[in-house]
Amino acid sequence: MTSSSQDYIFEPFKVTEVKFRGSEVPRPRSGHRIVCDDVNIYCFGGYNPVLPLNSIQRVDPTWSPQRPLFKELWSYNIATRKWKQHKVVQNMPEELASNAMCMNGRYLMIFGGTGAPFGNKCSNDVITWRTNPGDAKLEILNVTGIRPPGQYGQSILCHNGYFYTIGGTNGFAYNCDIYRLDLRTMKWEQVFVGNGQDGEPVGRYRHEIARVGNKLYIIGGGTGEYAFELMEIPVYDLDTDTWSFLSPKADDTLREALAPQARKCHSAVQVNTEAGPQVFVVGGSDGQSMFDDIWRLNIKEMQWNLMQKTVLPHPLHFHSSTITSYGCMYVFGGIEPKDDATSRNNTLYKVWVCIPKLSEICWEALLNFQPNLDQIDKKSLLNIGIPAHFVDRVHLT
Repeated sequence: MTSSSQDYIFEPFKVTEVKFRGSEVPRPRSGHRIVCDDVNIYCFGGYNPVLPLNSIQRVDPTWSPQRPLFKELWSYNIATRKWKQHKVVQNMPEELASNAMCMNGRYLMIFGGTGAPFGNKCSNDVITWRTNPGDAKLEILNVTGIRPPGQYGQSILCHNGYFYTIGGTNGFAYNCDIYRLDLRTMKWEQVFVGNGQDGEPVGRYRHEIARVGNKLYIIGGGTGEYAFELMEIPVYDLDTDTWSFLSPKADDTLREALAPQARKCHSAVQVNTEAGPQVFVVGGSDGQSMFDDIWRLNIKEMQWNLMQKTVLPHPLHFHSSTITSYGCMYVFGGIEPKDDATSRNNTLYKVWVCIPKLSEICWEALLNFQPNLDQIDKKSLLNIGIPAHFVDRVHLT
């Protein structure tokens, strides 16, 4: 093995651009979604109305000027820093912008989304894929019960055997309705449907969700005209089927107390720490301005803190973020301002938002000095003493 001479420094809370290896890379996009396990990041769909002609695939196109949505499913191996496009051989939907996506064990769960023009056709199918290195046969779940309407910009999660969807829009009306699918019986049911009463949150899309116990926390979001405050957080209690509203504290560690601005089209990830569940909110827009800031919300204390040293290189919205179980957050794609206009990107940023175990830091250092571990067979890596769970991140079994 030949070693890279570049020094390694573990720099938590610093946003860095990931340098890809290999020739395959997703094209710039917005309105896509990413999720991850501790081995791969998965990217689905997205939108870009303007692509250079040299990036349009002549054979088996997954994007066209007439339908500027990406019929694409990608995985990115975190250890090898290589992208792989999975050929979707079954059930690729037409609605590929502002879907919602989460992981449930080894399965991707994809829901909702809109085609182009936005709102013209929206999906209410639940699509799953058991992650693997080969072609993708997407499965549309055969469901019964009261299905939620076709929408986009909703948030989803899996909890206690149920698949939940919260909020969204059909392009005209916005809601904060909650439906859930029992994954054992495949039956949908209504949990909450708003009727305009006092004490209900205002309908929204492109919000984010955090869950602690049986409580769902709605973070931001908006409509076509408005963005909602992050200083008022609607909370739905699944035990009592009631809404409440919490007012988190502004960051008082600065010379003057500072609160995050209202926003939509941001991203958020959640990670459990010794200090309790933390939510990290990245970028977004209030409809006029885009943001490059990253905020941390301590759910237990209901306390916002601005990550002063953790700033995006550019303001960003309609991007997507995900986080590993060991506290490394990734941000991919989105729209950034550029020369009095806007431009979509295919940049992947990473930032350690927690201090991981020493073994994770050692693993990252090893990958820095030996980036070609994927070219060494699994047995050899085990024989030189690399723990099996790290070897499995390079050589999937």
